[in-house]
Amino acid sequence: MFTNRVRQAIAATLQGLPLSATVEEFTPPKIEFDMEAMAGGRFIAEEMIKSGKVLGATLILQGVGAEVMLSLGVKLGDDILLNVREAGQDQDGNTWFTYHTVGGKLKSLTEAKLKMGEKPLTTLELSCRTYNRLENGIPVIDIDVRTQKFVLNGVDILGDARRAVLIP
Repeated sequence: MFTNRVRQAIAATLQGLPLSATVEEFTPPKIEFDMEAMAGGRFIAEEMIKSGKVLGATLILQGVGAEVMLSLGVKLGDDILLNVREAGQDQDGNTWFTYHTVGGKLKSLTEAKLKMGEKPLTTLELSCRTYNRLENGIPVIDIDVRTQKFVLNGVDILGDARRAVLIP
């Protein structure tokens, strides 16, 4: 039975570098669509999906040092790979886990205002080319913008269209 969840641990790797003790916050890509109104011959209009919007993710780290900064030193055009894993318990005492895997380009790196007595925070914003999400080992989201693979909630939304134009 699905019940309320409490997150108990977050771990992450960036380009293979473990970040477990530095993750302050992670915002996974927002799945959002461009819609178009269809009103022809209708009193009440209906909307139809035209396309998916660009995906982006945000990772906020505390205490970023040279190791993290140097791990971002990829050549222009190279993808950055970020893995974020979270786990906890639900109200029935069952352990749950979610794995987020994001591949993409570094869009921005922002450091928080330097202030005495406060933790240094660095925000990494990624423009995503791929996003994969596993819930308790079950794939629920699998998106690759180059191959146009778009699995959302376990449903391959573009599967028929890809097969119709002979894209596997």
